[in-house]
Amino acid sequence: MPTASLGHDRALHCDSGGVTQLAPERLAPPGNPPPVDHPNGWVAAAAAVRGATVAVSGLIFTAGIALVVWAITPASGAEAGAAMRAGVAGFALANLMPISVDGTALTLPPLLLTGLIIALLTSVARHGRFRPQGQAQEALAVLVSAGTYGLIVAATTRGFGPPDAIPAGSVWTATALALCAMAAGTVGRESAWRSWWQRLVPAWVHTGVRGGAVGLGVLIAGGGLALVVALVGHFASAVSVSALAAPTWTDGLGLALLGVVYVPNAVIAGAGYLSGVGFVVGPGTYSPFSSSIVELPAVPLLAATPDHSGVSLVGIALMIFPLLAGGLIGWRVVRRLTTRQERTFAAAAASALAAVGLGALAWIASGGVGDGRWAMMGAPPLLTAGAAFVEVGVVAVAVAAMVQSRTVPWRVAGAAAVDDDLVDRSAGPDEVVDDEDELLDQVGAEIGDLDDDLDSDVDNETDSESVSDVDNETDSESDSDVDSESDSESDSESDSESDSDSDSDSDSDSDTDPADEDGESEVADQDAIDDGDVSESDPGADDDAVATGRAGHDPG
Repeated sequence: MPTASLGHDRALHCDSGGVTQLAPERLAPPGNPPPVDHPNGWVAAAAAVRGATVAVSGLIFTAGIALVVWAITPASGAEAGAAMRAGVAGFALANLMPISVDGTALTLPPLLLTGLIIALLTSVARHGRFRPQGQAQEALAVLVSAGTYGLIVAATTRGFGPPDAIPAGSVWTATALALCAMAAGTVGRESAWRSWWQRLVPAWVHTGVRGGAVGLGVLIAGGGLALVVALVGHFASAVSVSALAAPTWTDGLGLALLGVVYVPNAVIAGAGYLSGVGFVVGPGTYSPFSSSIVELPAVPLLAATPDHSGVSLVGIALMIFPLLAGGLIGWRVVRRLTTRQERTFAAAAASALAAVGLGALAWIASGGVGDGRWAMMGAPPLLTAGAAFVEVGVVAVAVAAMVQSRTVPWRVAGAAAVDDDLVDRSAGPDEVVDDEDELLDQVGAEIGDLDDDLDSDVDNETDSESVSDVDNETDSESDSDVDSESDSESDSESDSESDSDSDSDSDSDSDTDPADEDGESEVADQDAIDDGDVSESDPGADDDAVATGRAGHDPG
């Protein structure tokens, strides 16, 4: 049996018998699938469904709270329909619409319900099928979702709410609320608009936006702590008010549930209190420095207001939160930015954003009951924003500018190590960079020309030296050949002369021959040749020998 088959049989068998493979093994998907572009129609339809879902969910939630309050409160009436209509009116109030109850205007929104609606709208902005891709589809989805939500809220509140309870001219607030929440949910995630924003603005703006959110969170946390401290300190008064307004435990539970939805309003008022500006409840004003005490309605949550008109040491101690927010903003920008100029800009921007956010929340959370003395409750928006900006901004900018002031430069120069004669110092950063690039290109071109000239000179010198060496070698070889030939000829002539002299001597000794005269003539000729007066052969012979020697030693 093959090894692979044996391993497969072992995998499907055990000691007690065979094992049946019910389903084949499947590989896990490799991460998230790539985004898919959908037609605009499908994206708009999905956005409309998301907006409608949030609107219906919010309506059901508020109507359910109203039914619970009706069920546990015997004094609320015998008709469930009236409780349902009250829930629809509460849903309109949560969408920042003013309502009228038996001719009395109610403009104080329950921020807990408003916060839940904003959370739902923000969470569904980038969820579900047919999600938008690109800036155009994302903007289309935000507009369609906000429009659908606003239409459904207007239709349900005007159609199912109490008669003449919701003014027709105030239904736009639901659309505006949904538009802001959906836009925040879209930009807050990985989206095309977020990428565009990150490319558009410098780094200190990103840091300033995040620092503003941190500072606003610290201010709200301080307001919550102030509310908790006040409720704990006035717990006995809150219990007494609750017992007076709701004698039975079921009435007390309904009153407590009604007070819970207004807890965020009290937190924002507490943030205004620790900023030093304070808040107002009708004709009464309350701040850490002085308070004007008045008789308040029998609401347990209002028992947290100060009960004396002098300076509050606890309130002054809580004013450390704006300073703490400024310190955290300054520390955050110091850790993330490299120049003190950017740090200062980021700290100022963060302080402004935190102050504007607190002022906007104070404006949303403020309102009242009726047109009389209780028509205004909450912190003054403009004064609260201004005081928060000064308190937070001074500390934040001081930390950002002074920390590491000796080691961190104020700003980075646009062009470093560039000659003043070659770059105009008055030019902007982009022009400086372009001039530096051109300078580097010119220097590189000059260096390249110098290299070419140097290579050319080296080649010419090498060629001249080679030719000179070859000529010298050729001349020396030719001279050597000529000298050798001359020596050999001289030797041969000397030998011939010696032989002739010997022969002539022998002949002269033996007898006298008529050819003696010829011999003597030849000897005379040989002497003339030795003296250089007469050439032995043709004068061109030496030239031919030299040419032959050069040809034999041709460098090629």
